[in-house]
Amino acid sequence: MLFFVDYLWIWIVLTLATAGVCWTWFLNDQQGKTFAAAVVLPLLILGSGLGLYYGVDTDRKSIRRMLDALVRSVEKGDYAAVEKFLTDEAENTRRDAKHNMDFIEVFNARYVNLEVAVNDAASPPIAEVRFTAAFEWQNKKPIEGFSLDRPVPERVQFEIELVKTKDNSWLINNCRYFLRK
Repeated sequence: MLFFVDYLWIWIVLTLATAGVCWTWFLNDQQGKTFAAAVVLPLLILGSGLGLYYGVDTDRKSIRRMLDALVRSVEKGDYAAVEKFLTDEAENTRRDAKHNMDFIEVFNARYVNLEVAVNDAASPPIAEVRFTAAFEWQNKKPIEGFSLDRPVPERVQFEIELVKTKDNSWLINNCRYFLRK
């Protein structure tokens, strides 16, 4: 059922299909009632879909918002902002983030192939998140014997464990990453 709340495209497809059926009906019937149906029904479906999509906040949407904010913080090179996305127990992730952010700058970051599995039965709820990060990076300072004249494209596979907080936001508890070939 969350399928109808998490994905706007399904409502657009339903609206277009309904409009096609209703307009075909109107063209065959040529009556005022069918014209009204051809106009009103697609608008009702689209309005319902937009209401559900924008009115209902799901775990997947809040995780997406958290990842979007995290990507912006990494691109800005703002370690203090990145650290706010980590739980107190995420020491290894904190150390890795600090080390990487001290040496490289990240550009044009985005994530694709997002997979979210939420376990609401756990206390507090946890989510297993997998995605591929695509970005470009460059050294902040020249390293002797290693020079880059332009940013290097990279793809990294991430597996992240998130913990839901009392204010319904998500924090990173553990992070593993693997370079993609």
